[in-house]
Amino acid sequence: MSVMSSSRVLSEEIEKASAKDTRPDVGFVACIERGELEPQALLLFESIRSYTGRFRDCAIYALSPRAGYAISENARRKLDELGVNYIDAVLNTEFPENGPANRVAAAAYIEEKHPHEILVILDSDTLFLREPNAILLRPDVDVAVRPEACKGMGTTGPTDPFDGYWRDLCRCCGVDYEQIPWTESFADRRRIKAYYNGGLAIVRGKLGIMQRWADFFFASLRQQLVPFPEDRRVRSGAGWQDPGVGRTWGSDQAVLSLAIWSTTRQVQELEPTYNYSLLVHNSVEPERRDRIFPHLVHVHYHFMLHEDSVSKNPLFDESGPLSPEQRAWLSHGYKRLQGGRVKLFA
Repeated sequence: MSVMSSSRVLSEEIEKASAKDTRPDVGFVACIERGELEPQALLLFESIRSYTGRFRDCAIYALSPRAGYAISENARRKLDELGVNYIDAVLNTEFPENGPANRVAAAAYIEEKHPHEILVILDSDTLFLREPNAILLRPDVDVAVRPEACKGMGTTGPTDPFDGYWRDLCRCCGVDYEQIPWTESFADRRRIKAYYNGGLAIVRGKLGIMQRWADFFFASLRQQLVPFPEDRRVRSGAGWQDPGVGRTWGSDQAVLSLAIWSTTRQVQELEPTYNYSLLVHNSVEPERRDRIFPHLVHVHYHFMLHEDSVSKNPLFDESGPLSPEQRAWLSHGYKRLQGGRVKLFA
C-alpha cells in the first residue's frame, strides 16, 4: 500500500472514530415478531437509519419478547444489514397473549441490560420522517411524551366512568392519584388525567422508569385490573386483538403515566408533529391539522398501511409530509418487506 493510500485509510478511520465519539448516547427500542410486526418493525428501522439525521447511527434494539414468534431468516438478514441488535429472549412469560406487555417488558430489559443516556421506546407501527431533535432532552427534562389522541379510557375526574379504574390502579401501584396532573387529549381536546400514547416515549435511562412501568403493569394484570368490564375487539397495527385482551386496552399507557409521575416532575409534552396518529387525522380541526401535518417528524400509522386501509391513508396526500424520495421508499418498501403481497398504490 502506498503512503498516500495508507494516509487515506487512516483518515477514514479517524473520521469514523470521531463520528462514533460524537454520536448521541441514544438507544431505540421496538418489538419485532413473526407476522404483521415483522415488516412494520423493519420499515421503522429503515426510517431510523435513513431519516433521523444525527441519530441515524445510534443503537437500535429489536426484541421478540414471547415464545413462538421467531422472525424469518430474511428478517434476520435485514436486521444485520441495518446494524440492529436482535434479542430473542422470552421476557413476557406471564401474559403472552397481551401484546402491549411485550413492549413494556422489552423496554425494562433494555434499560437494565443495555444502559443509554436516553432511551426511545417505540411502537413498531410508527415511522420517522425527519430528524427528531426532541430526543436530546433538555437538562430540565427527564421524559418526553405525547398525550393520547382521544380521551378513550382516560378520566376526566370523579364522575367519569373510568375514574374508579384509575384510582384502583393508583392503589395497586402505590401512587397518589392526586400526583397525576391534568393534560388535554390531542384530537377531541378533553381535559383528562395525564394519559400518554405509548407509541413514542423518550426517557432518561438512569431513572429506572421503564422497570417501574413493568413492575406496575404486571402487578395490575395480576390483580386483574381492567378498564373495560366486557370483552371487546380492538384492531391494532399488529392485527385484531383477542377480545379478552381488549378489556385491558390502553391500560399499559395509564400505567406509564403512573410510572413517570411517581419518578419525576420533569416531563415535557412533545409537539404534535411527534407520534401523530393517522387514525384521528380527520377528527382534528382543519386549520390545526393543516399547520401540523406537512411537518411530521414521527408518524403512528397503526394499520393504515394494510391493503384494506391504505387507500384512505392521508400520509400519501400530495399535501402530506412525505418527500418524493420518502413516497418512493414507502410505496416500494412495505410491499417488498411483505413479500410483495401489499400494494400501496393502484
